[in-house]
Amino acid sequence: MPPKLTKAIIGAVIAVALAAAVSYGLISQQTSDSIQTRANQTLQNDQAAPAPGQKPPPPPENAIPQAPGQPGSSPQPPAPAPQR
Repeated sequence: MPPKLTKAIIGAVIAVALAAAVSYGLISQQTSDSIQTRANQTLQNDQAAPAPGQKPPPPPENAIPQAPGQPGSSPQPPAPAPQR
């Protein structure tokens, strides 16, 4: 996909997600506008990916830590339901 189309799709997805969050009362309109402005600036400046040598931003404090996956292991299928 051309980079311009990719940025347009990402911008549209962000806009829809923010609109849904505002309509459900999860965030205020002011917060949504702020996030949308920062997203637009980032997409315009082509800074979606960090430059080589830069560290990625630290995870938010409320992020749930996840254990690293074991090499070669695959997720277990769900156990069958007991028969009655």
